[in-house]
Amino acid sequence: MSRVGLALLSTLSCLLLRAQAVQGPTFYRNVLPILQTHCQSCHRPGEIAPMPFDSYQHTRPFAASIREQTTLRKMPPWFADPCCGRFSNDRSLNTQEIATLAAWAETKAPAGDPTSAPPPLQLTHGWNIAPPDTVFAMPKPKLIPASGDVPYQYIILPTHFKEDR
Repeated sequence: MSRVGLALLSTLSCLLLRAQAVQGPTFYRNVLPILQTHCQSCHRPGEIAPMPFDSYQHTRPFAASIREQTTLRKMPPWFADPCCGRFSNDRSLNTQEIATLAAWAETKAPAGDPTSAPPPLQLTHGWNIAPPDTVFAMPKPKLIPASGDVPYQYIILPTHFKEDR
């Protein structure tokens, strides 16, 4: 084999090894789908979580914290006991998803190819559950002290229902 052939083979081998080294999880291909399914309902601008996970730039600084909190199963929060059935709104991560997030953080949180990202979610802003059937208003304001005990009390609200509900 000629020197040119050996150089070309060597270069191709190096490129192949480098490509294989990047086979670990990347943000766009592996992490973003998990965040969309389990985290972005809260981790987005204007919602309850303190930081958005809607882009690589917003998420990357929290990679180690994401690994820690998901490994400890503190995030996403879910307090129902799994012994008692399955719940349609359970955002808990499975073992594979936790391992993916941990591996991503441990490999210095690579971005990967943005073209492999899933399409952005179309999430509702503000109140995102069905409107209540009825809203009741207090007949007069009830003052609650800033500290101390509040004795139990019955507050009767007029419903104006014509039948039992």
